[in-house]
Amino acid sequence: MNFEAGIRFIVFLVIFGVTNYLMMLRRYENDIKKKKFLQNKKISRLYPKGSFIF
Repeated sequence: MNFEAGIRFIVFLVIFGVTNYLMMLRRYENDIKKKKFLQNKKISRLYPKGSFIF
């Protein structure tokens, strides 16, 4: 394998790794948002609208 092909392969691996990381990060952030939404929904079921707690 010549030098140019090696450099191209390394660049390809870096680009592939960065895109994979960004996709995983976006998925992780979406999962966190879903968990927070579901947690708020469960808490709101425990305390229905119009109830007052001292």
